[in-house]
Amino acid sequence: MTVEADEKPRWFELGDRLMWPLVGMGVATARSHRLSTPDLQALAELAICHHAGYLEASNYANRRGKHSPAICLIRQSVEALTIAEIGIQRREFAEPLLLGWKNGKKSHGELRKALEQDVWASYGTGLWDETWAEFYGNLARAVQPYAHYTSELQGWQFATVDYEGGREFTAMFGLETYDALQATRVTFFHMLLTYMLGRILLAQRRNSDVMARRADIVELGKALGSSKLLFKRGEWWAQLAPNMLFKPGHDWHDT
Repeated sequence: MTVEADEKPRWFELGDRLMWPLVGMGVATARSHRLSTPDLQALAELAICHHAGYLEASNYANRRGKHSPAICLIRQSVEALTIAEIGIQRREFAEPLLLGWKNGKKSHGELRKALEQDVWASYGTGLWDETWAEFYGNLARAVQPYAHYTSELQGWQFATVDYEGGREFTAMFGLETYDALQATRVTFFHMLLTYMLGRILLAQRRNSDVMARRADIVELGKALGSSKLLFKRGEWWAQLAPNMLFKPGHDWHDT
């Protein structure tokens, strides 16, 4: 996100400080949680590293105005964090699911269903008073349209140049078409993933460094929930779509 320092919203400041430390804490948590075999043991750590690589690549593309590749990468981070989350659960829960996923017999949908049934109830709420399953479902649905090159994905290739009267706008497109609102929405997704990783690690209560960051992780969730980019009710795939514009005179920046 390329905005002036005094324009950076609270969720950006908090998430920017937490993003990479939480990745390191996630790797440390995965390494300390022993599973039965080395190949299963490595899956959670590999998944977190994959998530980190995609965050880095997505951020780089986003800053250059390549918003469509940036948003595609986010979907893989959501899936990678599912594997990481399972890999740090108790052995009797984690190992059959990881083995099934590794052998191609368990889909991500089946993995999420297992987490919802046996794990997520202990997480509490998401950004507001919704269950963690609702939080995850909203996030997953918001990035699902970008699994393939669809018309929805193509919308991230257009930058809004002018917007008049709430009805007509002028757009441009090209290899690098930076759009401040689209760039902010992509960054908002990055921070939602950062919050999700933080909450996953907090739920394990095993890493003292994570527990020391508890207040910041909780505050990040509150800041995300207070953002004008999201409404408390409704589907995030619509609210965070590339063509969702604000009426003239309405400011989408956080106060």
